[in-house]
Parts: sequence; C-alpha cells; structure tokens
Amino acid sequence: MTTSLVRQVLPRPRPRAATDDVHGTTAPGFASVRHFFERACREAGPPGSRGAALAVVRDGEPVVDLWHGTADPVTGTPWSGDTLVPLLTGSHGILATAVLLLADMGALELDAPVADHWPEFAVRGKGAVTLRDVLTFTARLPGMAAGLDQRDVENPRMMAALLELHSLEEDPRAGGVLHGPWTAGWIVAEVVRRVDGRDLDLFFLEEIAGPLGLDVHFGLVPDQLPQAARISYDEGFRARYRALDGGAGDGGAGDGEAELFERVWNNPSPFPADAGVWSESRRRYAIVPSLGAYASARGLARLQGVLAADAVRAPGEEPLLLSRRTLDQARSFWAEGLDPLLGGVSAYGEGGLQLLDEGLHPAVRSGAFGHQGPGGVAYQAWPQAGAGAALIRSRLTAGPGARVLDEVAGAVARALRTG
Repeated sequence: MTTSLVRQVLPRPRPRAATDDVHGTTAPGFASVRHFFERACREAGPPGSRGAALAVVRDGEPVVDLWHGTADPVTGTPWSGDTLVPLLTGSHGILATAVLLLADMGALELDAPVADHWPEFAVRGKGAVTLRDVLTFTARLPGMAAGLDQRDVENPRMMAALLELHSLEEDPRAGGVLHGPWTAGWIVAEVVRRVDGRDLDLFFLEEIAGPLGLDVHFGLVPDQLPQAARISYDEGFRARYRALDGGAGDGGAGDGEAELFERVWNNPSPFPADAGVWSESRRRYAIVPSLGAYASARGLARLQGVLAADAVRAPGEEPLLLSRRTLDQARSFWAEGLDPLLGGVSAYGEGGLQLLDEGLHPAVRSGAFGHQGPGGVAYQAWPQAGAGAALIRSRLTAGPGARVLDEVAGAVARALRTG
C-alpha cells in the first residue's frame, strides 16, 4: 500500500516513562505544558473514556510530545504517540493546504471560477463561484437540498454530481461567512481530481505527507486501523449544535433558520447521535474531504511548523512546502463574519486559512493561522516563533481546546525571551 511508504519515514514511537498517566517528553522550559495538559485531560471525561495528545514543533524540532489516556474505550487500546484521530470539521485547514500547493504549482488560481476546471459546476447560477469563495465559506453553498444519509457522504464523486445540479443558497443568512461541514470538501476534491488527475487522498499522500514524513491522511488503509482512535462525545458537546437531529431547538429561531440549519448541519449530521459511525471501518476507509482528515498530534504539529517556517522565508528561498508568495496571499485577510447558525466570529485569509487572534502572546501569535476543530481539537502555525502546535482528542467536549494552546504559547514566549 502507498501508505506503507509514508510510515517508513515516520519516527517510530519509543517507550517513555509515564508521569501522572501522561506519557512523552517536553524540552527544558516546557514542564508547565505537561501539567496543564494533564489537567485538561482529567476534565475531558471519566477515566477510560478519554484520550488526547499534544505536540509542538519549534524550528523543526519537537519540544512537546505528550499523550494520555485511552484511544479506544471499547477495546481498551491505550493512546500512543502515533494514535490517529479524525479531525472532523478541523479538516478544513488540511484541505486548504492541498489547494494552496496546487496553486503554488501553477495548476489553478484561487480567484478563477471553479467551472474553469469543472464546467458542469457552472449550471444553476454557480458559474462565478471561485475556489476562494469555497475555502472561505462565502460561496453560498453551505449545505445540500437533496436528502442525504451517512452512506451517501462517503462517495465524493456522487456528491460532486449532486452539487452540479445545486443552486446557490437563497437564504440571506448565507451571504456572509456561513460554515458548512460537507460541501467545500466535495467541491475541492472534484477540482483536485480534474486538475491533477489524482484523487485527493493520493495527491496529498504523494505531494505532502510522503515527502515530509507526516502522519496526516485523507482516509485510512487497513494497516492504520490499529492506530485509529474512537470518537465519543461528552454530555454537553452536541448541545452546541442546537438544531441537530431536527427542530430549531430552544434558541427561539424561526422556521427559516430551522430549515437552513437542517440543510447545513443535519443533512446528515457530522456529529450523529451514534458517534460510532466515525469508528466503522467503512467510514475510516472513505474519503470524506471536509471531515475525514486523520492525523497524529506529531504529524499535525510538524505540518504547522513547516507552514510557519515557509511563511517567513526570504522571498525566493526554497520552501519546504509552500512558497512565501503563496503563503503571503493565503494569509492576507479576505473575510470575517459571525456565523448566523453557530455563532462565533471567524476570519479567513485569501487561501482559506483561518486567521487567529494573537491573544495574550503577540510575540508568538502575531500572524498566526490554523484551524479550530470540534470539541477542543485545534492546530496552529506561529510564523514569528517558527513553531507549530496541535492538540487532538478522542472525546469531544463542550469546552474549547484553545486554552491548552494558550499555555503552550506562553511557554514558547518564555523560550523566546531566554534564547
């Protein structure tokens, strides 16, 4: 299998001593990160139901590599350094990175119509929709009108064919930044196939994951199943999506909002009541572009570290992955808005990278980008510090994961001050 080639270049996990049930290592100056990570893991749910990993790469070297808990509560499999988790809606930043590489290769332009590469997409008023619109959730295509089920979303070519017949969303709420969990991925995957000739998973493997030795994949192959974590939810997680499984919930929304919510977030739900859908072998093998990127914390942090380094290279200097020109454009502010269905303000650069607040540590986070995933999953690239950080977990919680990365940023800031 092609994935075997990637796994040959990945660092093999080594036995490490456990401290308070947190395994792994931290570089000098990062001990506080271990304690904060342990506390966050304890708060994530009952023992045996939770598992998580945190990794930080600075100047190409790992400075934090920690993991904790159980990867699969059903089998009792413990978490390890190479445990893989589906990033679900956090897959968007990985998806955008694949598109940016094609742009860097000169194979496509973000501000050109999708229909330039996929002529059938232009029907029913979609002729002017660009990849930039799709990646920044401003394309007015947040959901599908045709009723879908969990099997349907595992067939990206069928979804692309359905999207050809789809019209732009008429609801005025779709005029700004309106996140859709599924559609952007199907559009991108079809464009990648038509432009490059390879499907998204193979393109990402051969052009990004393989050359860089990253444990990041779109879909899994059989030899990776033992490393895959089982997703579960805490009691409050699904309440965040107040209209999941039907109805406008208790938010007092009118029929119009309920109908829009149904099309976008419940057709089908990316977080079904039975979380086991995401642990079925069929789903793990499938290519679900907007939700089905799998990664270890190590692989995800290393990818963000590569992007952070490339973002501050001298113009013309050979990049590890993306040119300075492409990343400058991709990080240039393009859209910001309050999601009318989920709440929360998001900002995106021209290339679909989520732009992040500098928070309490501007020396580290100035110019930061990455993506926040569901239930506490988060990954960030910090160009000014030459660092990438990733937090992944199997039990999705109502609380944010960004506070763990706040502590990481503080530790990086201290390391910068001490040289």
